[in-house]
This record gives sequence, C-alpha cells and structure tokens, in this order.
Amino acid sequence: MNINEKKELLRKEFLGKRLSLSREEVEKRSASIVKNIEKSGSLNNDVFLFYVPIKNEVDLLPLAKELFLKGKTILFPRIIDYERIVPYIIEDINFDFIKGAFGIPEPNTVPFYCEIDVIFVPGIVFGRNGYRIGYGKSYYDVFLSSFPYKKTVGVAFDFQLIDNVPFNENDVRLNFLISESEILTF
Repeated sequence: MNINEKKELLRKEFLGKRLSLSREEVEKRSASIVKNIEKSGSLNNDVFLFYVPIKNEVDLLPLAKELFLKGKTILFPRIIDYERIVPYIIEDINFDFIKGAFGIPEPNTVPFYCEIDVIFVPGIVFGRNGYRIGYGKSYYDVFLSSFPYKKTVGVAFDFQLIDNVPFNENDVRLNFLISESEILTF
C-alpha cells in the first residue's frame, strides 16, 4: 500500500468518527481545546488566521470573535479559482461570509498579504510526529509553503491523534498540535 492509499484509509476512518459527534460534543470538546490554546501562549500575538469549521471540525469561531473584540487582526481563508488559499480580513463581529469554493463560507472583504502570527490548521487526522491529513487537496500545505507566517497550530479532538501520520516531501509539519488533553510542540 502506497502513502496516498494509507492516507485515504485514515481519512475515511477518522472523518467517519468525527461526523458521528453531536453538536454539543463538538462545542464542549472545542471549548477544552481553546483552554489549551490559551495555556500554550499562542494567543500572545496580533494576527490570526482561523477557518470556518465544516463536518464537525474543531470550532474556534467563539475564540475568533473574542480576539476580534480585543482588537486583534482576524483572517479567514478564501479559496481563489479552486487553486489556492488567500487570507481575507474580517471587518466586523458578525463574520459576514458568502458561499465560497466547495460550499464553504468565506469572507468577502479584502485580502491580507502581510505576515501572519498564528495559523490555526484544521484536519481529519493528526500525528504526534507533527503532520496531518486533510481532505486531500493540499490547500493548506501549498499555502504554508508559500505564505509568510510565524507559527502553525493544528487543532484536533483527542480521538483524531495517532502516533505517526504518513507524509511526503510536500507535506508541511505543524509547529504546535493542540487537543483537549495535549499540547505538542514540534
């Protein structure tokens, strides 16, 4: 079995587990992860790239709104031409999004091309080796390989963590991985 086949098997298994969570479980587990993000010191920055959670991903939207109210620069990704991520600035607390690529809500404001302090990275499976498996389109790996940033923080529910995620030369290793019970640094 090659690396892509292994990734696809893990993707299917763990996406199924995540989709089985109730909305209440997602909110409770996400709140625990936010507490560990606070403990990690990652919030002592000014510019943050969040994501809109889909398919029961860790929900950091309450944290994004809290940081927005504190005057931090909050960004969300927008997929341009189904090819690449461009961060866009959030201009008001309502987070008015439009339907974007793949039906995912995206900001309709102005792009941001300066260095980002913290990028919160979603995924389906995360390894204690610092790598992750997403939906298989490589949007985040391409973005992280070409955009200036200080650190990445992968966020995952405990059950999404395994010891080692298979990776290749195009996969970008995270700087931090934070779950309900772990804060890992790479």
